[in-house]
Amino acid sequence: MFLKEIANILLKAKRPIDVFGDLSLEEVKKKYKQMVKKCHPDLFKDEEKEMASETMALLNEYYEKALKEFESGIYDLTDEKEILEANEVLFEFDIRGNNYKFYKYLSSDDVCDIYEGTCDGELVLLKIAIDEKDNNLVENEYNVVKDLNHYSIVKPLRKLKINNKVGLIYEKNNALNVKEFKNIYGLIGGNHVCWILERLLSVIGYLHSNKIVHGNIKEENVFIDTDNHNVILMDYTLCISKANEKDSKYKIINDNFTPNYVNKNARVVPNVDIYAVGKIAIDLLGGDIDRVTLPISCDYRVRGFIRKLLDGKEQDAWKLWDELREIRTEVYGRERFKKLVKK
Repeated sequence: MFLKEIANILLKAKRPIDVFGDLSLEEVKKKYKQMVKKCHPDLFKDEEKEMASETMALLNEYYEKALKEFESGIYDLTDEKEILEANEVLFEFDIRGNNYKFYKYLSSDDVCDIYEGTCDGELVLLKIAIDEKDNNLVENEYNVVKDLNHYSIVKPLRKLKINNKVGLIYEKNNALNVKEFKNIYGLIGGNHVCWILERLLSVIGYLHSNKIVHGNIKEENVFIDTDNHNVILMDYTLCISKANEKDSKYKIINDNFTPNYVNKNARVVPNVDIYAVGKIAIDLLGGDIDRVTLPISCDYRVRGFIRKLLDGKEQDAWKLWDELREIRTEVYGRERFKKLVKK
């Protein structure tokens, strides 16, 4: 096993068992020592030394997690709920006969903290305002999403308030955001990127037809479900409803995913979402999103379409959706479902 192989294993892993295998504690300790001998930074020079340092740090992190999982008896568990419930409860509450328990802090986005837990045995997520001054933004997400009906938009199960902070309960799903997806699947071909773009343009077209501009499309908010080939667009706290009104304003500017001609005082236009989708496509194909370059290996018709998403001229996502379907059929054939392969 070489340095790059170990690095790839670590990047794809979700749990220690994915790194070390279904082994006993003593066998895990032995395998860890073997892997250390293959990736210790002292064995390398220059760029490889830097890669080895990062790999070693991640290896150590997973080893410490493995030891803790052995101690708590969950190392070889496969059921997601059992693994979660092996943690201590951070907080719990009852609402209208439903018991909510939250065991794990997952992440924070622009406005909210996100926790993973259960409701009467089912896995759920809690998205709650970090600061109560942002309650109106969480309310904005709820009010916008609850009335929408699209397979790429997930509705909250419940709105609630905890310690004066507004929160939303969502069902837990297994979709991966773009960053997580790239770690597992690596760079993907244009045929896969096209189906992802189709679904993004579909949900964006639907939003725009309802006078809503998402305004915050980026890697963390685009989720890919490889089982059913769906793409889920999340996080509507900063979206602009009634975007067609003169006094509507952008609520956030994202480096790399917002056109440089946009600022918080600019008139809200649909192509800000279309531009962000183009950047997501470049990222998935392994291009350079800073310099806006695409790999030559991608078919020139697909490259031309992606550049069109970025030029700021096209406002109609549905028109682009139709155009992309034609290009996809022309370049890759009529087969609509092509299974992804992990790297």
